[in-house]
Amino acid sequence: MGKIEKDRKMTKHLIIASYDGINAHYCGVGTIIRNTIFALKDFAGEEGIKVSLAYISADPKGKVFNNECFKDSVNLVKNTGGHLISLCNGTAGFDESDMWKSFPEWKNACASLSTALNMILDDKDDNVLMLHDTPFLLFTKFKQQIFGKNLRCFYIPHSSGLNHAFGDDKWRNKRIEIEREAFQAIRKDDSSRLLAEGRNFAKHLIKDYDVTFEEDAYLTNGLYFDRYKEFLNHEFDISDLNKFGINIDPKSKIIFSWGRCSTAKGFKELLEVWQGVVESLPDYHLIIQTPNNSGEDNYFRSLKEYEQNIPRTIIIDDFNPKIWQTMLRIKNTDIVCIPSVMDPNPHTAIEAKLFSTGMRYVIVASNVDGVKDTYTDDECLYVNPYSKEDFSSGLLKASRLNEEERRKMNETNAKNLSNYDYSKKIRDFLKRIKLL
Repeated sequence: MGKIEKDRKMTKHLIIASYDGINAHYCGVGTIIRNTIFALKDFAGEEGIKVSLAYISADPKGKVFNNECFKDSVNLVKNTGGHLISLCNGTAGFDESDMWKSFPEWKNACASLSTALNMILDDKDDNVLMLHDTPFLLFTKFKQQIFGKNLRCFYIPHSSGLNHAFGDDKWRNKRIEIEREAFQAIRKDDSSRLLAEGRNFAKHLIKDYDVTFEEDAYLTNGLYFDRYKEFLNHEFDISDLNKFGINIDPKSKIIFSWGRCSTAKGFKELLEVWQGVVESLPDYHLIIQTPNNSGEDNYFRSLKEYEQNIPRTIIIDDFNPKIWQTMLRIKNTDIVCIPSVMDPNPHTAIEAKLFSTGMRYVIVASNVDGVKDTYTDDECLYVNPYSKEDFSSGLLKASRLNEEERRKMNETNAKNLSNYDYSKKIRDFLKRIKLL
């Protein structure tokens, strides 16, 4: 795999560092880590791969700690002979914001990781470290203090300051500076590599940060399909929404969208378009499941104002995956919308594809960013979320599609599902780096 080589006689040691998905699960990065843990559980032990997991320490009694996640992580590490690496970032580790936080906390976490690795790494092992998202880009500054250890590093950013308009200008500019420095350090280090989670996101990084990606430098998003079996084997009635506090007319049709509450997800754009077409779609309800856990409180408040002012609009502040999984298997769900305006490669698009099997809903998807990694033109209706006219036309067109047109789209999605099997993706990646 290019400049990174491997001695086959060494013991194989895979270390994964993430702020979500190991002892918490509240965002898309956590979903990637959860998929990775489930996939590794199936083959790491029998392939002789020792797996260690590095995570931000969280209060077991806090809001963000997820006991089910942590048990899965403990079992994987225990069964493969690896280590659980609890990282100190200087916060109370109580809620979601403590896990991501900001620059000082990123430095603390990376320094903590460097110290831990100096203690546990064996130079006789082939040590591979996968570092997920922006906070761990700062590890480039601390890697140089891991002396006499055989260590290959793979950095996987899931967003960027130039691609994602998050935070005030001063904070964002500092983030961009950190990213530029890290990407340059990775390029100069023969034992480090930058990976892309999506083809379209890679194009942004190449254009904005002057980085390069070889053809094999991709670990694109997918799903661990077995996690969804319970819901894929069922179809639900609209009355099943009552247990989530959602009570609407049984004859209603549903436009559904979901994801964390962030400007990146395009929910404001969707609500503005819905406001313009709501009278043209009198049988429809718009339901958006968007947990307010991204630290963008003003954005969440603006969504709630739309909810109050637009009829047949419901905003759900709850991460519970059973809600969206139920929603995608209800016969009343007529349109599923993925309106992301700046997403690298969102899981929601792949989940909509997976859950459409045997259903009748039409997928309306954003054409401006990483969602394009998931669909061909005959699997969804693409819209420009920045154009009210185009977005409105797309929703209205979706509502008018007949059963045959819907069936063809869903069958095409089903045929291409194998391209999004994360178990296969992670296996292929480990083979490319000769750890498998």
